Amino acid sequence: MDLTSKTYIVSGAATLLGRETALELAQNNANLILAGLDYAELEEVYETLEGTPGQHKIVLLEQSKEIDWLDIVDEIEENYESLNGIILVHSIFTDDKTVYNVSFNEFNDVMYEHVWGTYLGIRTLRPLLKVENDAKIINVIEPAFEEVFERNLYYTVTGAIEALTHSTSVELRREDVDVYALSYRPTYKTTEEERANHKAIKKIKAILSHDKDIPTGETIIIS
Repeated sequence: MDLTSKTYIVSGAATLLGRETALELAQNNANLILAGLDYAELEEVYETLEGTPGQHKIVLLEQSKEIDWLDIVDEIEENYESLNGIILVHSIFTDDKTVYNVSFNEFNDVMYEHVWGTYLGIRTLRPLLKVENDAKIINVIEPAFEEVFERNLYYTVTGAIEALTHSTSVELRREDVDVYALSYRPTYKTTEEERANHKAIKKIKAILSHDKDIPTGETIIIS
């Protein structure tokens, strides 16, 4: 896979999966915009890309704030010829162990960041995805590392992201923009080592390589 001259945003780039995804794409010659909340952590990711041929940038991003997405638009228009794809890495953690006891503020914060923020990002950056038959939007949902994650807000937010992916895919299909959701479905007994990110990265690479066997608008389960 050769991604020379192609530019991708990786949000959540400082997460484990975000880091590994960014490195894989950079090693395949992509230009990367590393987005996240912590500049120091993003700098660490940036340093791992040293020696790769692409042009890489760091931007601070709180997904639920439109001004942050607009800053990314300015960054792209100033430094890159085009935008080829958006890879949104979702790390969803909640304080409470059951969905029945979460507070309004916690529910609101998590939904705003991952669902409203995803919608804002797609809406704001869609005009920059100008290369027909090449534009990709990929939501990648990291597994929660909690023994009872299947009962807390994790699945509620995951389901909302998947529904948004489906509706967005229907809307953008006519514009040759493909939208995907990759979601883990491990059991709580699955160890961290068994939840290998290489499966998700392999799917991302297949999508960027235009694998026609991967359906758009549907949830792709990574077990």
